[in-house]
Amino acid sequence: MGGSASKVSENMGDFAGKWNSRDVKGSQTELFWKIVSDAEEDFDSKFKENQLDYVFTSDKIVLNLLRGDPGKRYNTLQLWRDAVNGRTAIPILDVYIPGKGRYIVMMPLGEPGLHLGPGHTSKGSHLIVIKASREGCVTFNDMLPTTVYETDDFEIRLELIDQAFGLLKRNAAVSECGDMVKTNATTLGVEHAVGIRQFLVTMIENLPDKDGRPGFKLRNGDNVDVAGDTSEVAKMIEAVFTNGSLKVHKLIQSPENNSVMISHIHGFLLTDVPGCMKETYVDCMEVLKVKREHETLIQGNMYPEPEPEPGLNLNLEEEDNDVELTRQNTTVRGLS
Repeated sequence: MGGSASKVSENMGDFAGKWNSRDVKGSQTELFWKIVSDAEEDFDSKFKENQLDYVFTSDKIVLNLLRGDPGKRYNTLQLWRDAVNGRTAIPILDVYIPGKGRYIVMMPLGEPGLHLGPGHTSKGSHLIVIKASREGCVTFNDMLPTTVYETDDFEIRLELIDQAFGLLKRNAAVSECGDMVKTNATTLGVEHAVGIRQFLVTMIENLPDKDGRPGFKLRNGDNVDVAGDTSEVAKMIEAVFTNGSLKVHKLIQSPENNSVMISHIHGFLLTDVPGCMKETYVDCMEVLKVKREHETLIQGNMYPEPEPEPGLNLNLEEEDNDVELTRQNTTVRGLS
């Protein structure tokens, strides 16, 4: 899965070289806010003008809008458009952090857990998290170079997907899951005291156009699509979120494997990541480790220690005033 930490670092270095070789300069956030619309729009021209094809090379990317009804025309930016316009179909957690923006953890449309392979029983645990408002930082892909603030945002999203899995594991009430989830519940006539696992089943049951694009399929351990069978969906959801032996794994696809033009972290409950995913997915904690180590290296190069003056004793180990220097921890305390 991206190999060793050194392999991940090497891959990220390659992507950095491609990203920085573009004529277009600036951070991912600056470029995203400049060229990505909240409305339906063909993206082919902007994609090429800004040389995003230097790093995003997958033939799965759909740049121009497919035919369909207004508001439902699919392309690579639909995930962003649905989120920023309040149309996310299966929200699990909606959080607003002042100064940073709104984030949504959701079950994806299409075919959740597809890349886990045929017959895998954890497909019902597949979640993703994205930025969902025009505030703070946003990225196209977190394996590309990021500012310190963009890396902080990456870490916030990692924390939020853990929080969402916690809500599902303890079957928290809908009232604990944020405004978008509560609004969806009200629309579907569901009380806010209902557990989020039960509401997840209800949201899947009420999805329109499961056979459209992106549509929705949910395959069980027999590799049968049960998305239209509410009782089978409920069994899948209950089984995976009550299995205490499964652990949260947070993964991303690197740019050459990615078809969605906004960073989206994938989360699954698994014993181990299947071998079939290890060539195209990377462990987010390895990515974060590389970024933080790079920041430390850069800071060290920027601020070298001064040479001590002759005769001056700079032994600081004996007196540190009991002050421990740590990076500020970002904790999400409230849901809006």
